[in-house]
Amino acid sequence: MLKDKSVKYLYPGAIHIHSKYSDGSSTIPEIAQAAKKAGLAWIAVTDHNSLEGLKNGEEGWHDGVAVIIGDEISPELSDHYIALDINENISCDQSPEKIIEEVKKHGGIGFVAHPDESLSRKYKQHPLRWTDWNIRGFDGIEIWNYLSDWVDNYNPKNPFYHFFFKNHTLTGPTEKTLKWWDVVNNETPEIIPAIGGVDAHALSYKFGFINIKIFPYIDSFNTITNILYIDKKLSSSFEEAKKEILTAVKTGRNTIINRIWAKSLKYPVFYIEDKDTRVFPGESIKLNEYTKAVVKLPVTALIRLIQDGQLVWEYEDREMEFDGLNEGKYRVEVYYKNHPWVFSNPVKVIS
Repeated sequence: MLKDKSVKYLYPGAIHIHSKYSDGSSTIPEIAQAAKKAGLAWIAVTDHNSLEGLKNGEEGWHDGVAVIIGDEISPELSDHYIALDINENISCDQSPEKIIEEVKKHGGIGFVAHPDESLSRKYKQHPLRWTDWNIRGFDGIEIWNYLSDWVDNYNPKNPFYHFFFKNHTLTGPTEKTLKWWDVVNNETPEIIPAIGGVDAHALSYKFGFINIKIFPYIDSFNTITNILYIDKKLSSSFEEAKKEILTAVKTGRNTIINRIWAKSLKYPVFYIEDKDTRVFPGESIKLNEYTKAVVKLPVTALIRLIQDGQLVWEYEDREMEFDGLNEGKYRVEVYYKNHPWVFSNPVKVIS
């Protein structure tokens, strides 16, 4: 019989959200209401250089949604950094290394934000990139940012297509970002986790005399979602639930899923197991003759199994079992009808 560790509670949530405290268009309670309608259990609001929501007592349960308030530390032209679990503002007028250090000093969790926005984008917004990919010390990387992906692929010659079929233009995490994430993981025995960010602002665009809001919060919340794997039900105490959520995020116990492609279906699942134990992303398992990787999908899609940054198996089906495992970190990518869909954090196989 498999150990109890095989039982997980799945909690969908969204990270990287902006409210009226910076350049978003709604209040935090309004954003939480949209998250509830989208079926999310938790959200992380990260206004630019602001913890106003936290200072005003808006962190907590909002109609059953856990609202965590962090900060997107945002230098003007580059090197944005998502900081969670901090209680004081950290200046953006310092080097990325110093920002990373300050977040750690304040007991926070930090993720490099949208590191590879395109230099060749046709949209007017300046790309906000991570400038030095040799820097280390961050807790993780935002490998997929919904708004950045859309902006990078936007073509002003066909604006209506990009506005009304916006989800069809997404290309997923860039090859460079995925490679960097694998490199960073190969440098350390620890799992360096990835998150997906919606970068929600719910901004309006003007067409002549008509204002159209093309990225409502609820639309964004139905796209790039972080599915957390937690060993027990979230606590009814917000402080305990916050700790459980942030621990899962920090340790990589999540899978990034674009729910737009199969939002009415069960969530995809990736785990590695043997006869006695089953573990999920962010966890480790000891290698033996029975160890195998398993992927289960609600629909047929292209499954790619990656070990230490190298493709070891590619298969199109609803399920996959692979028993040719060696020591290393294994993660999964899934593409549905050529659309980027699932990106798991690694499972570590040890000897």
